[in-house]
Amino acid sequence: MKATNFSSLIVIFLSTASSIALAQMEVESAYKHSLEEVTVTAQKRLESMQDAPIAMSAMSSAQLELLSITDLGGLSDGIIPSLRIMPIGSTPSNLIISIRGNAPSDASEVTRDGSVGVYLDGVYLARSHGFGLELADLERIEVLRGPQGTLFGRNSIGGAVSLVSKKPSGDLGFKQVVSLGRFNELRTVTRLDLPEVAGVRVKLDYLHSERDGWVNNTAPDEVDYNAYNKDGGKLSVNWQPREELSVDYSYDNSTVEMVQDYMQFYKDNLGVFGDEPDRLTETRLPVTPLKPTVVEQEGHSAVLTWVAFEQLTIKSISAVRNIKEDSQSNYAGVLYFNGLLDLSIMAQEQYSQELQLIGSSQNTDWVAGLYYLKEDVEKALQDSFSLDIFGIFGPVLSPIDPPTTFDALGVGAVLVPRVVKAEARSTAVYGQFAWQPNSFDERMELTLGGRYTEDKKTASRFETSLSQSNQDSENFDGSVALQYQWLPDLSTYLKWGTAYKAGGVNTRSTSFGPFEEELAETWEIGLKSELWGHRARINMAVFTTDYEDMQLDFSHPTIPTLVETINASETVEVSGAELEITVSPMAGLLVGLSYAYLDSDMPLQPNPITGGTLKQFFVPQAPQHAGSLTVDYTFEPQSYGELALHVDITSTDDYSYVPFGEQRTDAYSLLNARLELSRISLGGISEGRIKASIWTKNLLDEEYVIYAFPVGDPAVSVAQAFGTPRTMGMDISYMF
Repeated sequence: MKATNFSSLIVIFLSTASSIALAQMEVESAYKHSLEEVTVTAQKRLESMQDAPIAMSAMSSAQLELLSITDLGGLSDGIIPSLRIMPIGSTPSNLIISIRGNAPSDASEVTRDGSVGVYLDGVYLARSHGFGLELADLERIEVLRGPQGTLFGRNSIGGAVSLVSKKPSGDLGFKQVVSLGRFNELRTVTRLDLPEVAGVRVKLDYLHSERDGWVNNTAPDEVDYNAYNKDGGKLSVNWQPREELSVDYSYDNSTVEMVQDYMQFYKDNLGVFGDEPDRLTETRLPVTPLKPTVVEQEGHSAVLTWVAFEQLTIKSISAVRNIKEDSQSNYAGVLYFNGLLDLSIMAQEQYSQELQLIGSSQNTDWVAGLYYLKEDVEKALQDSFSLDIFGIFGPVLSPIDPPTTFDALGVGAVLVPRVVKAEARSTAVYGQFAWQPNSFDERMELTLGGRYTEDKKTASRFETSLSQSNQDSENFDGSVALQYQWLPDLSTYLKWGTAYKAGGVNTRSTSFGPFEEELAETWEIGLKSELWGHRARINMAVFTTDYEDMQLDFSHPTIPTLVETINASETVEVSGAELEITVSPMAGLLVGLSYAYLDSDMPLQPNPITGGTLKQFFVPQAPQHAGSLTVDYTFEPQSYGELALHVDITSTDDYSYVPFGEQRTDAYSLLNARLELSRISLGGISEGRIKASIWTKNLLDEEYVIYAFPVGDPAVSVAQAFGTPRTMGMDISYMF
């Protein structure tokens, strides 16, 4: 990004801050209706989002319900503009997550890591393969934008997403939700909160969802593309033997069956099938066999919290998680092989332990911690063919049962299996200290943080021979933030911070050579304010981030399944601005506006596959403009219940889906709506209440692309997958 552009953003930022300060001083309203306070744990302690010197977004359980968000994929519409979520073409339950741009092009590689740290109740989820799980009763989702290396550790160079579940209440409660929608969609949620017994509180959650595919497979007796079937359950236990001591235990288990997204030809440069620019509703050819990818995962976590004395809390977070994935992919001709099966089995186990000391005094708040992660993963891959593509052994496209590993081109080669094993061990010590000096009437706060990490990673690959890789690395990340409280509800902050993404090895490369860690350094200036009698909230951030040694993929010019990963020789810069406005202009009306601007500068990089010639790359998932608008209106309560209307629209500029090769970009807008009647009393029949809703997603039936990639370099084709067409349905819930 040019310096003049960044200077312009700073001028806009300062002008906005001045305008808000004047409005805050001049406008005082006695109107009682106000915005709810948003509390977060972004700094390992419970605090108001407005007090934390961090650019972040938070969504409550009520907002998630209005938006029909039941898993991480539900955030892919762009309701938080800086957050982009994209499925991998072959495995829709495996999500690529990016904040402010930059993400790995293939998160299915078990020997490489993501750019955004995802945490479930404080537990880091090391593999993206399980991100398609149904989320149990969430209290909120926190999205921290920008590098978070100090408190959230490695692999948080883009930011962090924290999923916070509701704890057992200790009171008897029950909720049952049944949702029906287009494509035979069915979703049920059952929640049971049990009364407290001997200081023990228990909550049970069970979720089930299913939907038929919306791309019809013309092969008889085969499943359709985009179908899914999900089951998940969670047990939450809270035990408080003494007032100052509590233990939280949870166990979650889920099974997700998802048929991959259907890949179409955006460009067929060979002219075999022809271009397919519009969204299709049936396959171009019969696809057999086609089976869903099955992901099973479970996790145990135990959180021990001890308030040693008023100024010190000690917390221990222990967790064990495992994932098993049986991936069944059939690209249906988009790689020019109708019948090419990409099969893999993956098993992952992780153990993590974190110890936190959280303290405070009159002028200071601090946190210190120790962290350890152990991960073991194994993956076996096998490509084979289910159709005689060129009629080598019989009629063209005649079935091969069972599928074979013969070379489709008939040159005598056999597709051999690939077995990959990887181990990762990460140890870290971190601390953060916030100080409010008396000399500034406690209006100024200086925050210093640091984290030291040691990583040990080993990997092996066996195909026709054994290849091995060993990496030991250490890294220190730091952060400095200066925040000033100009008025009780107006503050600005200046922040500097670093983070890094661990190195690894690409199992698709010919050399199996390792690549080093990727480093991010950011400068950020932010504003947080509430005005108009707490009826309006305006938060803003302007930032610039430099990436050193960015991990880049190079596709082989003739064999698209071969990919090399190296560290960029040139610095990559991403700068931008973010704005969030929430206003309640009248009783019952809430309006939210979010906007993100990104300007990425990716210099030409030398391509090692072609002898170092310079190659054009792109920062993926970095639309220059993206925004969302939400409108919620709750009508005055009536004797029959409370009626509420929700409308949201998201708009996204075109952007690159992968960092290399010929690009397919797309700009789109999505409109969603929900009308619900709540607090419907059953009178004397029961003390419970009913809520009924009708909803629609993608109301205007926008044809939009969620993933695309080039095949070969230069590309012989460009593949694309479309998002879900217009859906509609209704929810009925009963609760007491």
